[in-house]
Order: sequence, then structure tokens, then C-alpha cells
Amino acid sequence: MEKMKENKIELLLRKLTNFTACTIFLSFGTGCVLQSSGDLRYYESFFRHENQNTPIQYGKVRVTFLGTTSILIDDGETQILTDGFFTRPSLWKTAFSKIESDQEIIQSVLDKAKIHRLKGIFVCHSHYDHVMDAPFVAKATNAKLYGSSSTINVGIGAGLNKENLELFQVGKPVKLGKFSITVLESKHTPPFRIFGKTNATDPNFPNILSPLSQPVKAMDYIEGGTFDFLIQHGKHKILIKSSTNFITGAFDQINVDVLFLGIAQLSLQPVSFQETYYNQTVQKLKPSLVVPIHWDNFFLPLAKPLEPNLKLGDDFESNMNILLQRTSKDQIQVQLLQGFESIDLF
Repeated sequence: MEKMKENKIELLLRKLTNFTACTIFLSFGTGCVLQSSGDLRYYESFFRHENQNTPIQYGKVRVTFLGTTSILIDDGETQILTDGFFTRPSLWKTAFSKIESDQEIIQSVLDKAKIHRLKGIFVCHSHYDHVMDAPFVAKATNAKLYGSSSTINVGIGAGLNKENLELFQVGKPVKLGKFSITVLESKHTPPFRIFGKTNATDPNFPNILSPLSQPVKAMDYIEGGTFDFLIQHGKHKILIKSSTNFITGAFDQINVDVLFLGIAQLSLQPVSFQETYYNQTVQKLKPSLVVPIHWDNFFLPLAKPLEPNLKLGDDFESNMNILLQRTSKDQIQVQLLQGFESIDLF
């Protein structure tokens, strides 16, 4: 009996110790790694804070930023969208439970952004923060979902009709109204590890091989290849690069007017990577305007003002400072957009 009593006391002490350790860890996390990795007030001069409510002039192209890498492009006749990730489940839900699209949130974004002439949704890769909502946006708007085989399986799992699904054909332009969209092969941001877990693709399971139906764990959304989008409208060109990585020489024969550039985790890479990334994107493409994307904390709702990524896995201020040092030297304009903010490009 005495032995059993000692064992119970020891077990209780162990539980209390573990609880205390968890409490200290969470307190540290809340005070540090779960804070924003930047203060947007330092970059206020790079925001125009314009909300375009006037009709789009004939021949003009308007873009609206909808967080992460979701970009609405509109010429007044045709709308196209990248990714369309609007649900943005919380960090805790994403980490510790299954996630699913929120139809009410999706519809509220469609209404607020006036997405009612959408013809195509182009998904850059099949992680949840890019593809999760895309099939439901396609359903709500009767737009076609374009993507890799992994994205197609997410669409099928969501019950999307085959007529509204189209597999990427790299290098072959897709004509939608006056837009021409060319899909280019790219690479995902280099893998990272947090709390012993990594987002690196398992080489034995590089794709989503069967229809994926929600709710599922975030890790069930496998990358399935990463892609950039070259969008031409008349004589003007836009390139959307959602992930912070490059294929050497991919843009040797391409110049654009505007570059939407993924900057997530740029400063966490070696200096040699940072320099090559800039050289292979901004310097090759020679844009007059660079718009940073994939900088915001996508665990927070789109209905509130966007905040920079968490310190847990990023450093927004260092990312921006790297970009601004180089673009300032090259006399290239940089502009940031808040959620639902629009600019007329041409």
C-alpha cells in the first residue's frame, strides 16, 4: 500500500511538472514566437490605402489583394483569381484538429470583393493555404478551377463538376476574355521545421493521389508541384510568384510590368539564396512595380486588417528590408496592399 501511495504521488508530481513546463512554453510562445514578425507602421509609406469603387475604365486592369497569395485581377469584363484562400482557420485549429472551408466566409468575401464575373481560378500549389477554398469558390461562381493533379483531386473531393476542372498544361496559354495566362513551373519555398515537424514534401508521396474530401488535417494537403503565372493583357504583362524560390534561367526571356513577389521566409534563407532569388526574379523580369505577397498571418481572419506573419516561422521586417535595399538601388517601385485594397495597374 505504501508503495502504491508513493507511485501515485510520483505520477501526480510528474503531471504537475509537465503542466508547468507547458504553461511556461505557452507563455513564452504568446509573448514571443506567436507575436507578429513586424510592425506595419514602419512601412506605411508603401501603402496607398486606395479602395477603388469606380467602374474600371476600358482597357485598364485592376487588382485586389485578398490576403496570402489570393489576387483578383479584373479588366471590367473578365475576372481571374489566384488561389482564393478565404477561410483562414486559426493556428490552434490548424495544428490540432481537422479543417474545412467556411461557406459563409467564402460568400462574404465574394460579395465584398464583388467577385461576380470570375472565369478562372489558378492554384499555385496544393497546400491548404492555397487550395482549400478554391473548389468552393469555383462552385459559387461557376468558374473553372485550373491546377495540378493534386489540385484536381481536391476539386473532385469537394464535388466540383469535371467541366469546371482543368489540369495545368505548363507553357500553354489559357485564353479567358482579354487575358492570356501561362502556367510556369516553379519551386516551393525551401522546407522549414517547427516543433520537429516539417512542411517538406515526402518524396514517396509527392502528390494528392485520390479525391480529398473535407474535413481533413492540414498536412493532408500535399504540395503537388509549385507554379508561377504569367498573365498578359494587351501589351502589358504581370507575373505572380507565390513561393519564395526560383528555377535558374526560368525568366531569361520574360519581362513584365508588374511582379507579385512571394517574400515569406526570405530572410531565413542563406544570403547567397537571397541574392540569387532577387537576381532570378526582379532583375530578370525588370518590372516597374513589385508588390510583395505571402507576408500576412493567414491564421487571422481576412475580415480584419492584415498583420505580418508570426515570429514562429518568419521575419516580415527583415524580408521587407532585404527587398527594399535592392529595389531602391535599382529604382523599382514597391507597393504593399492591405486586404481588399485595389490598384489600377495600367
